[in-house]
Amino acid sequence: MKAPRTTRATQTVAAELAEVALPTETTDLGGAGALGRSLAAHGTSLRTPKGMGDLLPPEANARRTLTRVVLETFELSGYDLVTTPLFEHAAVVERGSESLDPRDLLRFVEPESGEVAVLRPDITPQIARVIATRMSGHPAPWRLCYEGRVIRRRRGRARSHQQITQAGVECVGIAGPEADTEIVLLANRACEDAKLPEFRIELSQVTIAQSVLETLPQVLHVPVSEALARKDQAALESLLREAKIPFAAADKLLALTEYYGDLDVIAQARRALRWPAAQAALANLAEIVERLSKLGLEHRLGVDLSDARGAAYYTGMSFAVLAAGPGEPIGMGGRYDRLLRRFGMDQPATGFAFDLENLQWALREAGVGALVGAPLRLAIAGGTEAQRDALATQLRQRRIVAATLPDHSDERTCLAFARAWGYDGTLVLTRTAVRFLRARDAAEKVVKPGDLAAIIALQAWAQLSTKTSTKG
Repeated sequence: MKAPRTTRATQTVAAELAEVALPTETTDLGGAGALGRSLAAHGTSLRTPKGMGDLLPPEANARRTLTRVVLETFELSGYDLVTTPLFEHAAVVERGSESLDPRDLLRFVEPESGEVAVLRPDITPQIARVIATRMSGHPAPWRLCYEGRVIRRRRGRARSHQQITQAGVECVGIAGPEADTEIVLLANRACEDAKLPEFRIELSQVTIAQSVLETLPQVLHVPVSEALARKDQAALESLLREAKIPFAAADKLLALTEYYGDLDVIAQARRALRWPAAQAALANLAEIVERLSKLGLEHRLGVDLSDARGAAYYTGMSFAVLAAGPGEPIGMGGRYDRLLRRFGMDQPATGFAFDLENLQWALREAGVGALVGAPLRLAIAGGTEAQRDALATQLRQRRIVAATLPDHSDERTCLAFARAWGYDGTLVLTRTAVRFLRARDAAEKVVKPGDLAAIIALQAWAQLSTKTSTKG
């Protein structure tokens, strides 16, 4: 039954979707003019909704460059870009997200049809819909990549929605470990292309815990999975004891908290976890590890058999990409062979997605400055207006960002501008030379007037990494 139309719901969602460049922190509305004073008088905040946020320069520029690097890595491996809408009919999202609590979705009524729609919490079900309805005639495998925002509900007591920008891939139509290996290798390659120096790929196999969870009441699946993920034996034992779970099942679940660490965990688990589902899952995981090791990834890999949080979604190998900084994975993925079936097309599938905010945070934590492919950004001061404009035009023709500063004549103000706006340096024109000042530390190189080649050659020097642990 279609829900009645409602103008208020539509207006609310339109406001949520509008990406207006307002300040995220507003403690003084004096500079906002009459509008700001009026809003302040009525108690209205100019802050973004809780869990939402603006991305300002230079972080927005860095995000765009990072997205370009990641998507190019995907596309070079044969993954074609697809773009899906920001919101979907609720029936599509609920069909593709059986583990999602419907109460966590942001809903509204589509005014044209009266259908209930939701802001997407995940892009993978949308890809499944696209393949099943619009690309079913294409020969397998389907290799697709995507980038976009999703809206998720935070965990914990103070729950609110948050926006996450994802970039990911889906490989549909290949059932064996070859595709799982391909996906993990692609995640590794994307991290390397983004110049992330240190990261770890932790492999799991959800069917081990899944085979035990299926014997428990449904109400226990989430709390037991979360206790397993925390390696919290005391909490897990308490849950199982209070629910009067038989000893055999409880013992299997408690044992899983011990199996995480380096790759030798798999051999240890194969000796101890003797039930058939566990043995089959561990054999599958061992084959994937062997394939990845032959490809030179052994030093990146770890194992965590206790992570069962994706047990309602994944159907085999799953993994998380970890790095210093965010305190949570920068990317997650795995095999999910049941999803396409819900859209009327029974196909095996595997994939993964980066949380681009977390990946960007990890890069900052690692001291990675400008990404490969990021254009050189220069501010030009000094000289005459004609000289500044002529140099800026020549630089722009060579794909270099060039902004003129007609009102900045001294070194201090030029560097302050460059640092505030994320420029790599400033060019100060004099009668006899061009002074190239690096923004981060005011280091200087001098080149001859008109020597564009010398300026371009200084890009690596200008974009030299500097470590910062501030999250943008």
